[in-house]
Amino acid sequence: MPVLDHMILRVSDPAASVRFYQNVLGFAYEGRLMPFDVLRVNEDFTLDLLAEAPRDPVHLAFRIDRASFEAVQRRLAGQGIAYGSGPFDRSGGPVHQSHGARGLADAWYFDDPDGHSIEVRTYES
Repeated sequence: MPVLDHMILRVSDPAASVRFYQNVLGFAYEGRLMPFDVLRVNEDFTLDLLAEAPRDPVHLAFRIDRASFEAVQRRLAGQGIAYGSGPFDRSGGPVHQSHGARGLADAWYFDDPDGHSIEVRTYES
């Protein structure tokens, strides 16, 4: 069965994006492997940042455990990053469930520095 290995994400300012993904989602920066800045999402997946203006914003959804989900929400609020409970909502809550690969889950949506829509979701109650 295929599993997603990595994804190339076009970003205007790789350094700003690295800081964002480290500070908000806790991704580990693995360094610059030309022409990419590589972020480790988990042991099986990397996000490869390409210094190029995004052509179209993308949507990235990350499944995380309940404790991490709550920690991301606290970091979003603490850093003044607008977030909400739906793909087009940035009102701050309350959290709602949305459908994903494993069914319904609590989800928060927010934007990265380039306007890519980021979703974190937890299936844990």
